[in-house]
Amino acid sequence: MLKEEDPLIELIREWIMAPIDESAGLQLSTLEVFALVEDMINEHVASPQGSRLKKYIPKVKRMFMRINLMDAVHAYDAVTHFSRRKRVPPTFKDVRHILNLATVWRMWMLLACFLMVFAQIRAIAPTLKLVTFDADDTIYADGGSIRYRLVCYICDCREVDSFRGWDSESSDMVTVIVELLKKGLVVSLVTAAGYPGEPQRYEARLRGVGPSSDSAKMVALLDMPAKILRKERAVGIYNPTDKRFVYENLEEIALTVQHVLRHTTIPHCAFNGGNDVWVDIGNKALGISALQHYVVRLVAGSKVRASIVRCLGGSKWEKNL
Repeated sequence: MLKEEDPLIELIREWIMAPIDESAGLQLSTLEVFALVEDMINEHVASPQGSRLKKYIPKVKRMFMRINLMDAVHAYDAVTHFSRRKRVPPTFKDVRHILNLATVWRMWMLLACFLMVFAQIRAIAPTLKLVTFDADDTIYADGGSIRYRLVCYICDCREVDSFRGWDSESSDMVTVIVELLKKGLVVSLVTAAGYPGEPQRYEARLRGVGPSSDSAKMVALLDMPAKILRKERAVGIYNPTDKRFVYENLEEIALTVQHVLRHTTIPHCAFNGGNDVWVDIGNKALGISALQHYVVRLVAGSKVRASIVRCLGGSKWEKNL
């Protein structure tokens, strides 16, 4: 059997793109389909005879290992964001990657559990040197700040930093942090708060983070690997690097733009160029229509009719004649 003809993959894609039971109007989301398939596969592993999976795929063979399909889905989605596509369903390749990932996921989970236990052992060991806190709702209320002065003991060097905030009440976590500092631990407070135009507030809450970061790495992280180009009668997004965009992501952009511009009266076209997406004023339908009207009047002296014109490779335009 060709890899492009896998019945399980085709079943998953069919359920994603169409209702499972049209008479009942049952329509599942992409994630719900994968969750259902995971349940059916694990059911088939436990009892292959008469399983739901065998009902939908009669030729399915015995399976010996339960899989964590949803874990694989979330891991793959974290990289490709395929579940956020609204108009481009998961491709054969997407589903195949997810199934391949799920096949080895149990081994990965065992490794992850080992690493987690190892990390916990390290956390309670005498070798502990650094403790990090997600500051908001842990050290202080969301959007707040530490309210007392802390004395930091770092590398045998006592440095007094002012962490005084804008609130008058004390924070119970200050005592905890001070005790950790007394034991010679480095305490780091992590926040994703944003202060447009007020950099001094970052310094007050997270002093020292900025100077220790590489400016070039920060720029590389924040810059998008894409640019917008405005032409006289077009606008597009393209990749200025030698890498390629994911085709399905480009298709999602093109279809989304088409949907947003669907009520626009100006003739236009939004299309996926393979490694870019463009919106042009005018389209092939307009050009073909103009050419047909001009040539038919010039040669045949009559109006355009489907019986006297033919557009090869673009038959959808003929329906508008």
